[in-house]
Amino acid sequence: MLGGVFGLIAAGLQLAAYAIYIRTFLSESIRPNAASWLMFAYGTALLVFLEAKSGAGWEMLALPIVCAVMSIAVALMCLRKNATDPVDNVEKAAFSADVILTAAYFGLNQMFIAAASLPKWLLVAGNVTTLTAFIPILRSTWKMPEREGAAPWILWTSAYACLTAATLMADRGARPELLLYPVLSMVLHGAVAAMSFRRTLATRDYVDVSKKLYIAQSTIEGAGLFSGAGFAKGERVWRLHGAPVHGPVDPTLGPNWIGIGFDLWIDPDRPLDSINHSCNANTAFGPNYDLIATRPISPTEEVTLDYSTTEADPRWAMECACGAANCRKVLRSIQVAYAHLHFPPAAAPAMQMVWRDARQQAAAVRPAFPQLFEPAPADEPAVVS
Repeated sequence: MLGGVFGLIAAGLQLAAYAIYIRTFLSESIRPNAASWLMFAYGTALLVFLEAKSGAGWEMLALPIVCAVMSIAVALMCLRKNATDPVDNVEKAAFSADVILTAAYFGLNQMFIAAASLPKWLLVAGNVTTLTAFIPILRSTWKMPEREGAAPWILWTSAYACLTAATLMADRGARPELLLYPVLSMVLHGAVAAMSFRRTLATRDYVDVSKKLYIAQSTIEGAGLFSGAGFAKGERVWRLHGAPVHGPVDPTLGPNWIGIGFDLWIDPDRPLDSINHSCNANTAFGPNYDLIATRPISPTEEVTLDYSTTEADPRWAMECACGAANCRKVLRSIQVAYAHLHFPPAAAPAMQMVWRDARQQAAAVRPAFPQLFEPAPADEPAVVS
């Protein structure tokens, strides 16, 4: 009875952790390692099958079933949002181990290997592949702790601790191989939690006494600017300060320059010299050079800016690999990138004026702005700057 209670608690904690993980993934606060999640999806489904064949009860299977279903969902989300990294030889070898294990199970069954010894051997081997599946995510989290958030991993560690208790109570040590999955998973999930939490705190370089912003390693490129406490939509994040740069000059000579008008830039002071571009940016400049949150920003989420809204030279272009689902691949100036809009994008007033002037000048040239000759959609909201 008590084992069943622990099994239900373990499955509930597992589901809650996945809800938090998926929410932070959709907000782009984290960047999962797609290779590990594809292996989790495959390997956990295989382990559910092997444990069921070994006689595991429902209290031992509830958590791995939730894990199998939800890890498949996360893996599909990684593919849909292009949150994938190049797969190296270590990750290929780890996934190959899972495939070989599956082939061995069905192959040996056909050869009439003793049914009593086969599941135990395969169950032990299947748990070894749990370790190999964690290799990509352990490596990426060690190198870049901001890729993961600690909260879901702490919940997962707690869930596997409950599953360990449920297994001990239900099985009473009769089949010790059934303890391999919960104990090994508890250790591995705890390791990811420790890396993402402790190393993230250790590498935070706060830029203000209120600890609203800090600089840390970015999943986009180099050092990035991150939210320490979170921001509400419309809240001021920071004010732009720095040396003015007057044109005409080549803006690529100053990679951190922020455009505030035609042939006019600011060489930003810290911390805005570390702000990265995203095609799904969560801030934009408003009046008085204030950086404003354009949507709610969660704690530990990277603060990003759409570089197109800070560039007025129509000849300007920049390759983009920001990783956002709507990544444009090539960035253009504000009047080119947003020529299709009926309302100006969120940007500094001077940059919005550049956008408006371009529309007025192109009003007589149909190919440049075809939307000028179409009625504006009634449901398109105006962008508040």
